[in-house]
Amino acid sequence: MTAAAHPDEAEKDRLDRELDLIRARREGDKRFFRGAFEDYTLLLGVIIGAVFFGGVFVMSSGWIAGDSVVIDSALSQTPLDPGGDCIDPEGQIWIKVYFDYDSHLIVAKSNNIGDDQATVMTMIIESESSYSITEYIGGKGDLSRHFDPIDLADGEYNATFLVWIVDTDEDLSGKSTPELQQLINDPVDWKTVEVEIESRSKGLLSPELKQEVTIHDDEPRECWTVEGLGDWGWKLMGAEWIGGRETAMLTGGSAGIPAWWLAVVSLGMSLFFLCVQYPLMHKMYHRDVDDLLTEAQLRRLIRRTLRKAQNEVRIDIDFRLMKMQERAISIDVLLPYRTISTTIGDAVEIKAGLTRSLLEEFSIFGEMRPLQLKTLCVDDATHEAHEGARISLDVRSAAISPVEDYSSFFADMSAYGWLEAAAQTSLNRWFKKHDLAEYGTAILADEDAVFVRVIYRPVTRFTYFLFKPSYRDMQDDLRDHLMRDLSPHLDGRDLIVSARNEKATLSDRAAAGRVEQGSDEFRGEAMVAKQGGITGALLQNPFMGDILSSVEYVAHKNRARIDKYGYWGLIVFVWIPFMASGVLVGAMLGLVARMRFQRVLAACLFGGTAASLTWAYTARGIIETMKQYHAEAFIPFVIALVVLFTIMHLRRNKRRRREELFRESMAFFAGAAPN
Repeated sequence: MTAAAHPDEAEKDRLDRELDLIRARREGDKRFFRGAFEDYTLLLGVIIGAVFFGGVFVMSSGWIAGDSVVIDSALSQTPLDPGGDCIDPEGQIWIKVYFDYDSHLIVAKSNNIGDDQATVMTMIIESESSYSITEYIGGKGDLSRHFDPIDLADGEYNATFLVWIVDTDEDLSGKSTPELQQLINDPVDWKTVEVEIESRSKGLLSPELKQEVTIHDDEPRECWTVEGLGDWGWKLMGAEWIGGRETAMLTGGSAGIPAWWLAVVSLGMSLFFLCVQYPLMHKMYHRDVDDLLTEAQLRRLIRRTLRKAQNEVRIDIDFRLMKMQERAISIDVLLPYRTISTTIGDAVEIKAGLTRSLLEEFSIFGEMRPLQLKTLCVDDATHEAHEGARISLDVRSAAISPVEDYSSFFADMSAYGWLEAAAQTSLNRWFKKHDLAEYGTAILADEDAVFVRVIYRPVTRFTYFLFKPSYRDMQDDLRDHLMRDLSPHLDGRDLIVSARNEKATLSDRAAAGRVEQGSDEFRGEAMVAKQGGITGALLQNPFMGDILSSVEYVAHKNRARIDKYGYWGLIVFVWIPFMASGVLVGAMLGLVARMRFQRVLAACLFGGTAASLTWAYTARGIIETMKQYHAEAFIPFVIALVVLFTIMHLRRNKRRRREELFRESMAFFAGAAPN
């Protein structure tokens, strides 16, 4: 779309009136909380987050009933826990038996025996063809017995563990098996488990065998304490944040976490992020139907914004050669311009100023697509200041005629000299006043204007956090400072000031809310309008900005499905455990498809709840199936594989978005640039 086809004045007036009406509507009520449905949803999300995260914190701290198992014990007797009742080990002596894969040992540990009580423990291994009694061990309090099954042949065994408490003050740790046998009577607790031993090849091409040991314990699991559940709550949240819901569920399932707690943690995270981030996303991206800009309105908005901005950056835009491309994922503008006699900024500053003006308008009109602006100077001879060269005052370059009166020349030279000296002195005070380091100063004067251009850098440590003024604030302050000091020397000249932070990037100077950078192959820089207030602070920081760009990409790629299947399609999309199909992507997808807020919220709630429950109550089954086929050693590998696949999937989405964002733009700019 070129700028060659100018609309007539009547068309321009009509478009301007429509744009002014849209602006008035969007600037009418700027309150963050306006009493709409999405505002109450956000408030509910904050309450859910406070209760959920606060509850997990209190549980994991152990401040309140940390050792109690009442929650797990009560819920294990309900349909919420398909694993059956758990054993409350509090105050009871019990034995835990497990196989340590790292040390290749069968381990038995007694629990809840007093530290001052004398204890004896033994283990009996028996099968149809063999009978073996291991040695007895003695000591104080709880004991741990280890047994290496490496010498046992393949087959099935019964392993029985017995514990005795002996009424004696002697130290039993050094006594032999016969001495300990004379002290014991009836055991206080015992436990029998089935041990299955099988030798398998280490690999397809390896002739070596490895011994695999499986312990079958038919007794109910021990109940989890409140503190234990709280600790695992943080672990599950971390696992879900890093590798997705699938990683969290497999990790918790392999550790024996009850299914109801897996579901609670996953649902808590989903509800919090959905009810907080979706309303914020809705505030940022949503526009009423009447506020959506048509192609003609968008084109007119860009033209009139640039027409005003060219005066601020002091250039002359060639609107006849300006070209624009509107896409679903970006707006591309090619802008040829010429410098004028008062141009003082370099090419980067000019582009930053134009981009800032456009993004400020985009923010008002709710246009959140990335902007790619390519500026092109088409001067026959570019001004020195535009090239960024250091400018110094040199009156000797003026031609001197030997037959003229030199009095005016020397008067001007004296005035210029005093002006430059006064300006430099004033600048030195300004740098000192704001604790700035000077990285370049240029002063140029003629009969009409005085040009001052400075590059500064804050000396303060932790500048990013402590130095708050923008370059525009500093530029305005410098102009006021110079006007006070140089007013006796200006003699009616205009004072034109340019100041920039040496560390500021183009995106900083353009005041962009989010920046997407190209790569070596697909070069470019796309900027998104900045949103103020809480919405911008939460969604346009570097961390969330990167997440949102990926969420936008996935939503645009899947929009056709939602356009076809609507509400039920969105539920299935959020429910099915595909990569990057969670509640946030579903919410963004609903925004892209322009579905009503309530319908998107309901669809994501139903789909997210179904996904959490499905994974929570199937994760343990997946783990048990792997154990049944002696594949439990691969569980950590499967979890690591899921995490790796998630990271690769996110990186691939980011790379594809970058390619789609910049490839077509590069082709457009290359074909649209004037020869």
